[in-house]
Amino acid sequence: MTSPARFKGIAASIGVAVGLARVVGRERRRPSCRQIDDTAISSELARFARAVSNSRADIESAKQELTDRHGSTYAPIMDVYLLMHGDALLIDATSDAIRNDKVNAEWALSRVTERLKKPLLEDPSPYFQERARDIEHVREHLMRHLCGEQRSEPSTDGPAVLIAHDLTPADAVHMLAPPTVGLVTEVGAESSHTAILARTFGVPAVVGVGPLPADIEDDDVVLVDGFAGEVTVGASPEERRAAETRRDRFSAFLKAERSTSAVTRDGVSISVAANVELPSEVEAALAHGAEGIGLYRTEFMCLSRREPPSEEEQLEAYRGVVSAMAPRQVVFRTFDWRGDKRLRAHDLGERGRAWLKTQINAVLRASSEGSVALMFPMVATVEEFCEARALVEECRNGLSDERARSAQLPIGMMVEVPSAALLAERFAEHADFFAVGTNDLAHYTLAFDRRDSRSSAKPLDPAVLGLLQRAITAASDAQTPCSMCGDMAADPVALCLALGLGYRQISVPVSVIPLARAVIRNVDLQVAAAVAGDAMKCVSADEVRALVVDRLDAQLGALWKEQGIV
Repeated sequence: MTSPARFKGIAASIGVAVGLARVVGRERRRPSCRQIDDTAISSELARFARAVSNSRADIESAKQELTDRHGSTYAPIMDVYLLMHGDALLIDATSDAIRNDKVNAEWALSRVTERLKKPLLEDPSPYFQERARDIEHVREHLMRHLCGEQRSEPSTDGPAVLIAHDLTPADAVHMLAPPTVGLVTEVGAESSHTAILARTFGVPAVVGVGPLPADIEDDDVVLVDGFAGEVTVGASPEERRAAETRRDRFSAFLKAERSTSAVTRDGVSISVAANVELPSEVEAALAHGAEGIGLYRTEFMCLSRREPPSEEEQLEAYRGVVSAMAPRQVVFRTFDWRGDKRLRAHDLGERGRAWLKTQINAVLRASSEGSVALMFPMVATVEEFCEARALVEECRNGLSDERARSAQLPIGMMVEVPSAALLAERFAEHADFFAVGTNDLAHYTLAFDRRDSRSSAKPLDPAVLGLLQRAITAASDAQTPCSMCGDMAADPVALCLALGLGYRQISVPVSVIPLARAVIRNVDLQVAAAVAGDAMKCVSADEVRALVVDRLDAQLGALWKEQGIV
């Protein structure tokens, strides 16, 4: 580029990267519609079948490479896409479209994938948005083989920053390796599989930056700020040197933090666990010194399935995680097949109840392998939670494995709707532990529309802080363990306020663990408690944040500025 250009996106993988641009997949494919006659149907079906076979082989290769580099626990990321290569809703439907509509394979595939994506994209849930992206990634692989194209490969002798519209997980496995040091994509989310792989490989990434200028060229100097979610293309020599210095300092910081404890200035130990979505993140959690897994999202088991996985499939996955983390605790959060995370144990149909019991049975059986806990999301009433506990006992009594029947399994709940926080004293009589989800709690408290991507609810709003204080006070009075596992705990400014409110257990994304420990060591809890008290008198989230930054600048200002947080 002729002059520096700066872009803002989503910080998907923390760190600082400096390298030369390698633009991949610049031309986005536009399939054309071609009518075929009866005599050409069989050859078009055969062409599509070859594309499916070759695409599957590509992903199998990526799965093997991922396993060779990082172990078998990473396989589920690729298994999602392999399953979709055999999905009747995608593969058979495309063949049917070729046969019945008499169109070329590219057009049939495009129509089918758009139809499958439509209801997912209409749902405001980020989970379903990402599932639509999974379908698009499989389409990209199949289309590439239908068109006889090769995967773009960055070629450079020095550090490279990949710039793409999107990057499929299979491509990410091949391409997020030296000399690649950074990733920038026009679309994507922090929870996408490609973002997870970037974090796993330690590659700073900014995704969702929106349309990038066409004049970005290979060999432009690119700076990736994985803390602030900022990208600079065509950086000046002075900017490059400053970024390289910051990159090297952060690398040294990470190495030093892996051997440190999370003890505040006034000597209070804080438990720092990891939020995990895929088995592939367990290895990284251990490497970063996580004291356990405070939130294991089990939804990955359901990706691209019309039915939840069997009890044995779940058991195999859960056992692997529990064994790897032993003797540290793993807290599994149940999934809801409808995708809205609502428990509703009292109004589940027979089929839904059977699905939930299958998961509970798998967790109970896995609990004999180590320290395990089970928690239910989006609990709104005491009645719901009591019925959920009763369902666990029903499952326990039905097990034939005596070790599993007698294994300890604490049963807890997420506090992520206002009613759960308001009735925390009542819930504490029945729950073995709480885990506070600040994202959903803020959303429901402030009545934000999830479909409005232009804004989001802020956990630092005084109304949300009041509920957070109520939950931790009730938990402390009842001696019920209470952790914070939402984004507030992962925000180096908001974390100080959480500690001031009384939270002594947090669970954060794996990549944030070193930074969270560093923040904790620089906090004086008495000062933080005073700041939290004053924050309750503020009128907005922005005012609260400014208060925290001002009052704790002497203790944490240098750390915040180093990471580009303030």
